[in-house]
Amino acid sequence: MESKLAIYVQALALLFACLVVSLGASNSGFNGSLDASLMAPPLNQTHGKVACPSGWSSNPSNTKCFKYAASDESWYDSEKQCTSYDGHLASVTSLQELVLLQKLCSENSKGCWVGGRFINGDWKWSDNTSYWNASIHPTMPIQSGCTNLSCPSSNSTDLCTLMINGTTSLVAQGCNMSHAFLCMLNMENICRGMHCNKEYLIILAVVSGLIFCTTLAVVLWLLIYKRNKRRKRSRKQSNPAELALVPPSWKIFTREELKSITKNFSEGNRLLGDAKTGGTYSGLLPDGSKVAVKRLKRSSFQRKKEFYSEIGRVARLHHPNLVAVKGCCYDHGDRYIVYEFIVNGPLDRWLHHIPRGGRTLDWAMRMKVATSLAQGIAFLHDKVKPQVVHRDIRATNVLLDEDFGAHLMGVGLSKFVPYEVMHERRVMAGGTHGYLAPEFVYRNELTTKSDVYSFGVLLLEIVSGRRPAQAVDSVGWQSIFEWATPLVQSHRYLELLDPLISSSSSSVIPEAGTIQKIVDLVYSCTQHVPSMRPRMSHVVHQLQQLAQPPSLK
Repeated sequence: MESKLAIYVQALALLFACLVVSLGASNSGFNGSLDASLMAPPLNQTHGKVACPSGWSSNPSNTKCFKYAASDESWYDSEKQCTSYDGHLASVTSLQELVLLQKLCSENSKGCWVGGRFINGDWKWSDNTSYWNASIHPTMPIQSGCTNLSCPSSNSTDLCTLMINGTTSLVAQGCNMSHAFLCMLNMENICRGMHCNKEYLIILAVVSGLIFCTTLAVVLWLLIYKRNKRRKRSRKQSNPAELALVPPSWKIFTREELKSITKNFSEGNRLLGDAKTGGTYSGLLPDGSKVAVKRLKRSSFQRKKEFYSEIGRVARLHHPNLVAVKGCCYDHGDRYIVYEFIVNGPLDRWLHHIPRGGRTLDWAMRMKVATSLAQGIAFLHDKVKPQVVHRDIRATNVLLDEDFGAHLMGVGLSKFVPYEVMHERRVMAGGTHGYLAPEFVYRNELTTKSDVYSFGVLLLEIVSGRRPAQAVDSVGWQSIFEWATPLVQSHRYLELLDPLISSSSSSVIPEAGTIQKIVDLVYSCTQHVPSMRPRMSHVVHQLQQLAQPPSLK
């Protein structure tokens, strides 16, 4: 939370600084123009800043520009010519302008058109902004050749003003007559480079500065945010508690140490299990703790550093239902993994290798095994980031403690299993797939749903006491589902139970409804479409609901 607040404060401070700079620049520009207007007269400033175009002359007040055109045109054509310059025919609003225009028109003895025209009973200038100054010339110019003001009344609708040298008043004449003319530009409309529309330029500069500063602030905020996010992720990864990991307490053993604690890998220390992968041996550490040493097949493809890195990653995983890794050894291609010793050994022995008169797993024990095993798998799928897929869930990889709680071993170590062993597991006897999901067998697709499928097979094995595939005299090799499906379809759920449960006088037999729900969960976990299988957390919940004390036999 503090890091996010710091990011916001930094971004806001940067944006505020940009605003201050932009406003300061605009204020300095405004103040500079204001100071200039106070230090120099407005007329001189205008004249100095905005000059008339070449060939044009300004009036004494520096507000207008005038130009003489020598070509003879009608008043209308003259107005069009002046309009093409973005101006109009000249308007005369002061004696100074009249004198200036007479000088410009001095070359023409017939006079020059100016912008006055008789419209709707009144004289007006063509620019529609200048006023008619009656103190300079009469309200109605006298028509050329007339001696009184009543002379032009007969044709007053088409009269325009003509300025003639030597007279102080304007003369009215027909607008279709041809004369030279005088054009006028308003200096307020003249724009030269950067000297016009200063206000717009200042606004443009301020807006551009704000956009730049905002973009810069956003980019910096994103960079700071990503950096802090990486730091947070790094701290989280370095904190094992947040990833359900514990600090590694594993050890790299020497081969001599392992030979010492296992009595030179003697047969007396050999434990039951899958001997094809190299065998597992019990051992005793100098501190008195008992361990199990699993010897892997020799490999020339995996280097020592890669092996140690993988073991170290697995050793950091810690959960009550996972077998803890105590250490490992790599000696010239020979690889060993040291596990904690689980007293009751693999689940496979309790299901399929029970000595005559030996203890068997009752229904409550089997439900405890299934529930605790599901909790361990759910931990790998939901609590560890990134997710861990075991991909070799089988009865031989499940160890039972003194309270018959399940501990899953071999997490992340299926890559150490030799290729020929994995190939043999993919297609078991009779063409069955055993514990492996179909998408892994046929398409080599491996997800958490593949573990769910393997657990479903193992759950049916726990309930029925049958292997995933076993020999039957009448049909040869038969998969566990080929055997169970007819019983499920005929609702003979009690016949799915392991006979060892029913034959024990002290065993508690579950109700048919409970077995049916277990079987429904099995088939849900082993659906052929991976997305249709439940999450292991849902499986745990279902098993906990079903693990209720059943009625006594």
